[in-house]
Amino acid sequence: MAKEKKEIRLSADFDNTYDEILLDQQVNKKKDGITDIPIEKLHTFINHPFKVQDDEKMDELVESIRENGILSPVVVRPLDDGYELISGHRRTHAAKRAGLISVPAVIRDLSDDEATVLMVDANIQREEILPSERAHSLKMKIDAINRLYRHGDRKCVRSRDIAGNEAGLSGRQVQRYLNLNDLNQGFLDMVDEKRIQMNLGLEIASMRPEVQKWLFDSVEMGSVINSDIIKHLKEVDETEGLDEDVINYILNEQEQKPKGRKIILSERKLNKYFSDIYEIEEIETILYSLLDRWKRTMEGENSDE
Repeated sequence: MAKEKKEIRLSADFDNTYDEILLDQQVNKKKDGITDIPIEKLHTFINHPFKVQDDEKMDELVESIRENGILSPVVVRPLDDGYELISGHRRTHAAKRAGLISVPAVIRDLSDDEATVLMVDANIQREEILPSERAHSLKMKIDAINRLYRHGDRKCVRSRDIAGNEAGLSGRQVQRYLNLNDLNQGFLDMVDEKRIQMNLGLEIASMRPEVQKWLFDSVEMGSVINSDIIKHLKEVDETEGLDEDVINYILNEQEQKPKGRKIILSERKLNKYFSDIYEIEEIETILYSLLDRWKRTMEGENSDE
């Protein structure tokens, strides 16, 4: 069980308060010594949103630790029965695989919410973060910020901007990831695996949970979905209401329709030019603008012949 949460004094100005906390963390880091802690006494951060996977990069990290040891200490906080990892979950896992029995650690005395903010900030700038990991971690950080810097009954109005700052995201981009937390887990896995675009996932996320479940079951059985189908399903749900049978009927009807002229753009190729922050409508607008420019150029060349 974590230590009792300590009182946090709030200054009148919110920005100053946040800067004071960050400065205090940096000062404490310099003061804290490094201690070797047995791996068996380390516990994973509760509801840790970042996955630790035994992939190729983990294999490389294991080899690096075997050859050089752990160059950067993990950060922990004391518990009644050991220590909770704040940052360094991958290093600890790799150290265990490499045969180490202890890891160098900096021990920090942090409240639950301070630990959450530090844990997210320590991981959010990793090279490869799944959309679901970013969505879950940003929500955890915003909830912690709202509790840490609450003024009476008021939440922090700039919590989205603050949470996104460390990750280089605007408040609007943060909100898109927060909305992803409403997505059915099956579809969320599909977004992580790039089987569907994040934009399509966000469209599905705004549907009722039971509708998402029925829709996912249909997709698992082989039904195909796209933005137009989701829009149609939403319209039907608003006017008549959807159930599992109606969803299957609509999806089957869509598949029976004759296929018109259609061009499919590879998501992999599109990702070279458009990151996840672009919505489908924005991508279409840019592409049509470029096509219009190309058409005018071609017409100009033909008129010169």
